[in-house]
Amino acid sequence: MQTKQPGHGRRRAGLVAGGVGLLLAGGGTITWAATQQVGPPPAPPAATTSTKGSTPSATPSTSSGGSSTTTQSPSATSSPSPSVAEAMPASKPVAVRLPSIDLKSPVHPLGLNAQGGLKVPSGDRYDEVAWYDGSPSPGEDGPAVLEGHVTGSNHNPSVFFELGDTREGDRIEVDRKDGTTATFEVTQVKEYPKADFPQVDVYGATEGPELRVITCGGTYDENARRHQDNIVVFAELVKG
Repeated sequence: MQTKQPGHGRRRAGLVAGGVGLLLAGGGTITWAATQQVGPPPAPPAATTSTKGSTPSATPSTSSGGSSTTTQSPSATSSPSPSVAEAMPASKPVAVRLPSIDLKSPVHPLGLNAQGGLKVPSGDRYDEVAWYDGSPSPGEDGPAVLEGHVTGSNHNPSVFFELGDTREGDRIEVDRKDGTTATFEVTQVKEYPKADFPQVDVYGATEGPELRVITCGGTYDENARRHQDNIVVFAELVKG
């Protein structure tokens, strides 16, 4: 199957909360990868800032591909937060748009694999975005989790190849099954080594409706057959 080409945004210029608890042993990073990297995907700026601290709840194992690590949360500085909208009722996501990097994709739900890690998109849906259905639906209180591949099995860029080009202030629109759209504003974009993935910051309880968008990034390790880092986009609901 042919993978989607990356968007033509600025790249061309340059858990679980809300009552959902899950505690699994061993794990903390998204570790899917292609068999070969086609050149590094975009990386976020070296200096990014956190909007606020997170309150720990549970830290899921989100590993796949037979690799996982237990990590600790790094410290972060504070910056102004967008005006957060009121939480929306539960409704499954069906599509996502990130206009700044020309990303549009259907969204389908995925759960956990037999090893307790996040399942990742596969087959005919390999190049689509997935929603972890153990997290809140986008717009509910807590951190909703969207995931996707950075490269494909035939070495082409996949749906999140340019996710690292996202910047603070960008908007992410998530269409929901009930006909509503949850609009989020990006508050920070981070790149973490898989060996130092901040589970609490990413999956911990939040004060309101938030979104986490996760893929792989950084250098591709030919021997391990995976990327060494994870890109995480943090966003808060500004319109429901």
